[in-house]
Amino acid sequence: MLKRVDARLTEVEVDGEIAVYHPKTDRVVLLNSSASAIWRRLPVRGVQDLVDHLVDVFNVNVDEARVGAETGIALLANERLLADADDHVGYPADDLPDQRA
Repeated sequence: MLKRVDARLTEVEVDGEIAVYHPKTDRVVLLNSSASAIWRRLPVRGVQDLVDHLVDVFNVNVDEARVGAETGIALLANERLLADADDHVGYPADDLPDQRA
């Protein structure tokens, strides 16, 4: 299961693309149109669900959609926005920089 990380995220949509603020990392992540479509669709059972969704949304072939899905998932995981219940992708609390002042 691919889902958003359990955090208090703030998001705003501008011209169809989403910016997400992650308070634990103190970062704003700007999502392109593919990553925004993935973000809106979460949670999903797996990559194939996202591939099918991107085929429908962008009217692309399966290979292009798979590249977009895999790239978007990697971006979300690298920015600690994605939690995968099966693989525990996301952010371990002890792996974050100390945000205390």
